[in-house]
Amino acid sequence: MIMEKVKIKKSIKRIAIISFIAIPLIWILLVVTDFIRFTTSDGYIQPIFTVTQMACGCGENRAEYGIGYCFDYGYIIDLDDSSWKYDKEKPDFRSFSIFGKTVYDK
Repeated sequence: MIMEKVKIKKSIKRIAIISFIAIPLIWILLVVTDFIRFTTSDGYIQPIFTVTQMACGCGENRAEYGIGYCFDYGYIIDLDDSSWKYDKEKPDFRSFSIFGKTVYDK
C-alpha cells in the first residue's frame, strides 16, 4: 500500500516536470515555425493557430494573432481609385511581433 502511494507520487511528479518542460518547448517550436513561414513568404499568411484576426474597416491594416505573437500587415490604398479595393494577398509592408515587441520588419 505504501509502495503504491510512493509510485503514484513519483508518477505525478514526473508528469508535472515533463509538462513544465514540454509546453514551453512546443510554444517555442510553434513560434519559430511561424517566424520562418512569415519571413520566407512574400504574401499574406496566417499563424498555424490563429487566435484573433483584426482588420481596419478601410483595409489599410490587418493583424493576425497567434499565441503570444502577431503578424501585422499594412496596405497602401490608392486614394485616386474610388473603389478602395486592395489585394489582401499582397501586403505592402509587414512585421512580426512577439509579446508586443517587433522582431522583424519588411
